Amino acid sequence: MSPIVPRAHPRFYPLIAIVLVAFTVIAFSRSYYLRFLSDFPPLRVVFHVHGLVFTAWLALFVTQTQLIAARRVDLHMKLGIAGVLLSFLVVMTGVAAMFVSAATPRITLLGLTAAQASILPLTAITPFAILVTAGVALRHRTSLHRRLMLLAMISVLGPPTARLIAMLGGRQYALLIQMTVIAVFVIACLAYDWRKNRVVHPVFAIGGIALVLLWPLRYTVGRSEMWRPIGEWIAEAGKRLIG
Repeated sequence: MSPIVPRAHPRFYPLIAIVLVAFTVIAFSRSYYLRFLSDFPPLRVVFHVHGLVFTAWLALFVTQTQLIAARRVDLHMKLGIAGVLLSFLVVMTGVAAMFVSAATPRITLLGLTAAQASILPLTAITPFAILVTAGVALRHRTSLHRRLMLLAMISVLGPPTARLIAMLGGRQYALLIQMTVIAVFVIACLAYDWRKNRVVHPVFAIGGIALVLLWPLRYTVGRSEMWRPIGEWIAEAGKRLIG
């Protein structure tokens, strides 16, 4: 009888998780993590709360992928319970931050007003919530679960990318840069699938392409007359929220 060989766990997921988290932390370093070293004005409490919650999510995301790589599925599943709660808090604090941000007059990197730009966090939070919910629901189908959770992380790269653009320049190419960053990570996922299985998983293919195309769509809708009253309502609600 042939000896039982333990099933190898792909290193791709823990590695790309580290890259995604490093990218996010570096992007937010100047405006959030090391903000005290700059002359930026103090952040409102809602942004601090959202930042802390999202930082906890980043730590959990890396930990979960490392646990699977170490074959500690038992701990991964136990932490998954905390992950459900944490993802809920990410969404709730993200929505609150969206309202407050919309109430702060400014012109964004994409040339949108604060009210118009409310579509950006909304269309980041929504895919994140959908992908995480699907990932949790399909947690016993590993091939789907890990891809959905990875795409959930990729779906919220818009804000850190915007911080990098503001920090390094390239405002006139902001939309192209946003699409390119998402596309690079999606291509990495597709390349991994093709190299390992000689076939591209539909979750990566369909979900990844949708995340890339979401950028020009959200920009177009944000500038449209259809979105104007919605954005203005969000801005007014944000003003009432902050008093």
